[in-house]
Amino acid sequence: MLTTALIATGAAAQDVTLTIESWRNDDLSIWQDQIIPAFEAANPGIKVAFTPSAPAEYNAALNSKLDAGTAGDLITCRPFDASLALYDGGKLADLSDLAAMANFSDVAKSAWQTDDGAHTFCVPMASVIHGFIYNKTAFAELGIEVPATEADFFAALDKIKADGTYIPMAMGTNDQWEAATMGYNNIGPNYWKGE
Repeated sequence: MLTTALIATGAAAQDVTLTIESWRNDDLSIWQDQIIPAFEAANPGIKVAFTPSAPAEYNAALNSKLDAGTAGDLITCRPFDASLALYDGGKLADLSDLAAMANFSDVAKSAWQTDDGAHTFCVPMASVIHGFIYNKTAFAELGIEVPATEADFFAALDKIKADGTYIPMAMGTNDQWEAATMGYNNIGPNYWKGE
């Protein structure tokens, strides 16, 4: 009986390790050098392992780990349908009653909710602003002001195209996330009025 009690006590005193899945493999050093040490110092008994995948491989890697039951404790959720499919497949928990959800607006939660807004399955933690980088030299040579409106933006592209010296707009697609993120996820929804 004493041996059983000692084993049970020893197990309770062991550290717990939380594994975080992410596609942000370029953030590995900041997690290892700053975030995890600060968290672990403030939370004795909790160890953190940050295990990112390459961005282009994240969805497939995460889905395989979820199917095998080997995924981390915390995952980084893609917005809208990719994570909705995980929730619908029973891979994500309903977090609607989590007290911290009151800290987020409906807009902030919308990318991680069921279409009817009844269930929230991921906690918003960051927001990313995307935009366009422009060639200052081209704008100066062609007398184009930095666009302030969508109409100004298209007018600038038309002027650049008509001049023919520069390419009006280019987007690399080698890794494919750029086209998906900038075109399909960011620009497109403004035109088809949805996700």
